[in-house]
Amino acid sequence: MGLTQAAFYLHVPFCRRKCPYCDFYSVPFADTRKIPEKAFLAALKKEVELHAEEVSSYQFVTFYVGGGTPSLLSAGFYEELFDFLAKRLNFEPFEATIEANPSSLNEEKLISYRKIFNRISIGAQSFKDKGLLALGRLHTVFQVKKAFLRARAAGFENISLDLIYGWPGQQKEDLVEELDILLSLGPEHVSCYELTLEPETRMYEWYQKGKLNMPSEEEIVSFYWLIHDFLTQQGFEHYEISNYARRDYECRHNLFYWEARPYLGLGPAAASFLDSRRIKNVEDLNLYLEPLEKGVLPPHEEEILDAEKRFREAVILGLRKLKGINVAEYERRFGFNVFSYYGESLSRLLDQGLLEYCQGYLRLSKRGILLANVVARELV
Repeated sequence: MGLTQAAFYLHVPFCRRKCPYCDFYSVPFADTRKIPEKAFLAALKKEVELHAEEVSSYQFVTFYVGGGTPSLLSAGFYEELFDFLAKRLNFEPFEATIEANPSSLNEEKLISYRKIFNRISIGAQSFKDKGLLALGRLHTVFQVKKAFLRARAAGFENISLDLIYGWPGQQKEDLVEELDILLSLGPEHVSCYELTLEPETRMYEWYQKGKLNMPSEEEIVSFYWLIHDFLTQQGFEHYEISNYARRDYECRHNLFYWEARPYLGLGPAAASFLDSRRIKNVEDLNLYLEPLEKGVLPPHEEEILDAEKRFREAVILGLRKLKGINVAEYERRFGFNVFSYYGESLSRLLDQGLLEYCQGYLRLSKRGILLANVVARELV
């Protein structure tokens, strides 16, 4: 039998300052020279060694490094890591993505990164300086533009831009202006996320104290469809709830998640899905590093998913894609027919107009896209 294709994710937990809306695990280093890059690389190598045998049947065809701020680490760090992965694993990524903060990019670093990565995702978040201020970002719109142009000049032909909408005080005219600027740069991929106020974040605390002027629910809905209409009219395909791409520029790595295919995650807080096992590393840098220094895996949560749970999760993840799920393919992969398995629950969602069935695909309706969480709760 041949090798099974899989994705490889690396979580870099370092950042310069925690953004007030961010609930991803990260450790701020105001002085980035103090980031323990060498110790982190040594720990990753050891973690790879400890996983090598169990992932020997996989061929890793995508690589994605997220964070945190991965672009705080040197190109040499990634070059050494890639060399090591190629020696220890079946590691031949046709797509290799690095997330980057505009303020941490310069011409020299981008040229070096391009020798390792063929895709870069720049965290613009807003193309209005007042939007960046509202989001607590450290960079400016000018820095975003400069970072994008430098990435293009460095040879990146696949650039994604992240945009957050629904920030405090945002108006329709702000969003229109932001989209115009975004389009003028010419990215191949765009990710657009509604600002979500997560518990345990500073922004959530400010909202609870009445210190934020948040857009109304009606405005958020109008923003979502404004983005959709603008980008699709400009030739982007809306291929996932929050993601748009030019033809053939979908994020191949993220498709592994949405299609419930295997992936290995390394670093603190990173998650893996291998066969029927879900694993998540401890969200603590020291508790991650210390065991690996002794040659043992860090603390982690582990869950074995039975056949039904794998199927249900695959349905929910697959419905994030705008084309939905191929019912016949899912029955072949998981052994369950969607209509037979869900019965009345699925019929109800179809009758309510939240789902639709067309040419063998079950997908969210236009109304269902906005109520995807409601659909997921019914199908989980």
